[in-house]
Amino acid sequence: MRTAFGDGLVTLDARETRARLAEAMAAAKAHPAFAAGPRSKSLQDAVGAVERGLMMASREAIHALDVALAEADRPPTATTTAEAHAQIVEDLDRDPPPAPSRSGPPLPPLGRGRVLVPPPRPRPQHPRQS
Repeated sequence: MRTAFGDGLVTLDARETRARLAEAMAAAKAHPAFAAGPRSKSLQDAVGAVERGLMMASREAIHALDVALAEADRPPTATTTAEAHAQIVEDLDRDPPPAPSRSGPPLPPLGRGRVLVPPPRPRPQHPRQS
């Protein structure tokens, strides 16, 4: 007779809970009805739902840990206004000097340049020969 995997779950620590879950998943996958039979679909669906739930919970846990680690790596924040002001001034002093400006004639505008066409020259008028 098989033990009920759900018995006493609230008394288990994390290691024991993971072991119980692994044991229950192995039992479900090894059950003869998992591969074939009228109940195979329900067993396969249950295993699939558990695996999807574990995947989603794992991703959420990884994200939470990543955020916590990033927060832990941040430098401590100032506690008073004077400390905050001193920190801002210190950060500004660490900025590199501005890049030198370009001296010389202005750069031509980007794009195609306009072609200037001179106005037509007046033609000299010659008397007509008749």
